[in-house]
Amino acid sequence: MKKLFFTALLLFFVAGVYGQKKVLKSADKALKKGEYAEALTLAKEASENAETKDDPEVYVILGKATLYQFKADLENLDLAKEALAYLNTAVEKGDEDLKADLYFPPVMDKNGKFIAGGEGFIYLQRLLNEKGDEYFGLDDFENSYRYFNLAAEIKPDIILHFYAGYSAYNAGLTDEAIGLYEKVATSDEEFENANYAFNGLIEMYMTNEDFDNALKYARMAQKKFPTEKVYRDFEIDILIQSDKLDEAIAGIQKNIDNGDKTAILYYTLSFLQYNAADYSAALESASKALELQPDYPDASYVIGSVYFNQGVDILKAANEITDNAAYDKKREEAYAKFRLALPHFEQAEKSKPNDLYILNPLSTVYDQLGMDAKRDAILARIEALEGGE
Repeated sequence: MKKLFFTALLLFFVAGVYGQKKVLKSADKALKKGEYAEALTLAKEASENAETKDDPEVYVILGKATLYQFKADLENLDLAKEALAYLNTAVEKGDEDLKADLYFPPVMDKNGKFIAGGEGFIYLQRLLNEKGDEYFGLDDFENSYRYFNLAAEIKPDIILHFYAGYSAYNAGLTDEAIGLYEKVATSDEEFENANYAFNGLIEMYMTNEDFDNALKYARMAQKKFPTEKVYRDFEIDILIQSDKLDEAIAGIQKNIDNGDKTAILYYTLSFLQYNAADYSAALESASKALELQPDYPDASYVIGSVYFNQGVDILKAANEITDNAAYDKKREEAYAKFRLALPHFEQAEKSKPNDLYILNPLSTVYDQLGMDAKRDAILARIEALEGGE
């Protein structure tokens, strides 16, 4: 009796397994006939059965059927995500041969139309690329990012990472753009637009005031593009914004020593030296800027400011002196500095007549030198500018 019961149980089990295999075959048949909804229904049934839920073929059918549904409705990105998830599960449960089959590229005709084979990852990636390109051409960067980014998940590719990053950047998705551009920047692959990724990374990190990372990629870019001056300029700008004046000064001096002797570089050097209170060096650098470009109000302002500050410091020291003769001598030293500052402030004011940074010290110099009419005229302009007139 026990033997008979066991035999019956075994027959029931075999029948159950056979039944599920039959369901799987029916799902495959529906897939080949283009009956994708039916194929999905049957394959999902097989995926929920204990006897077939670990069969990789179940997820191949689910993936391919969903892929073809996505092909018919390319606006529905969720279908692409589902197809990708099913195909990934098939790979997890299958062997290397199945993986190779699912990654085999599709066969296309001369017009780019799909003919046969490759109904897996690469075909899905191609569909995502095509739709992403369409959105990209319409400047719909949020959607082009979504499609390119998913395509890049299928098989990492520097070009896809770049266009997904570019799309994210233009869609205002900063964190996403940074992550993708970093993949481009750190890739060993050659890519003609890699400099755009570096530019975007540096600018986004600077906007976020993450100067350490901005500096990291500015220096990395200099190694990768040694002839591109913009990355040396980026480095200097980053060092200035992060208050690393000594490093910025050294960086500019290195550029000058390497032959980049431009007025703007000498002026920038003078400005930093001035802010570091290295007045003699600031005077020398600003003077070189003016030699290269005589009408350079910012360089004139630096020279005027050096003499002006020296005059103010001397005048402060004079006010501590109680002896009249010594006081007068010290005050005359201050006035001598103000007289040196005057022509440089006046030269800067000609080019920038509404610049308060120039007008305020200029009015003080006029006042100290007893040039009351000019002082009053400047003060009236300052009042008008501050009042918005």
